[in-house]
Amino acid sequence: GESTTGSNTESRTRGGTRTSRNSWIKRDQDVVVDSIHRRAADLLQIDEAFFRHRAQNESMLLPESSFPITERLQLVHYDVGQQYTAHHDFIIPPLKDQGQASRFATLLLYLNDVEEGGETSFPRFLNGKKSEILQVKPERGLAILFYNQLLDGNYDERSQHAAKPVIKGEKWLTNFWVWDPHYKN
Repeated sequence: GESTTGSNTESRTRGGTRTSRNSWIKRDQDVVVDSIHRRAADLLQIDEAFFRHRAQNESMLLPESSFPITERLQLVHYDVGQQYTAHHDFIIPPLKDQGQASRFATLLLYLNDVEEGGETSFPRFLNGKKSEILQVKPERGLAILFYNQLLDGNYDERSQHAAKPVIKGEKWLTNFWVWDPHYKN
């Protein structure tokens, strides 16, 4: 049958960078998906209207655009041995793009417990107390929020992360990406 979540993509890249499957889910697909958007807006303390197409009377929020600053939810599935090697979620736009818009925040939502493996690791994570790589074990209901940009708008290299290979079981998660609003000077 036809997918109700959108396009289903087998993600295999040269060199095996990403070896998962994914689908894209529209906000208006379901009330649960809409609820995820609303909860994410609360967590990020951003007006929920930015996360959807805005009506004419809401144009004062961001006059340049009525489009949402979020992408569709990406539903991702990893089988045993599948992974996504270290990468960044920010996108470096062409220099001719005056706005330099990019993903500024990532919210990962884990949908199941993984028996073994499948951790999300942050190989460039540093703090004053630990020197080990930060690793988060995927557990149902757990979410990770991290920012891909610094306060000054530069990209944060510490946001580099990887989905470690699943050793036993499977891993389901959704990616929720928020773009910085494009303001014209």
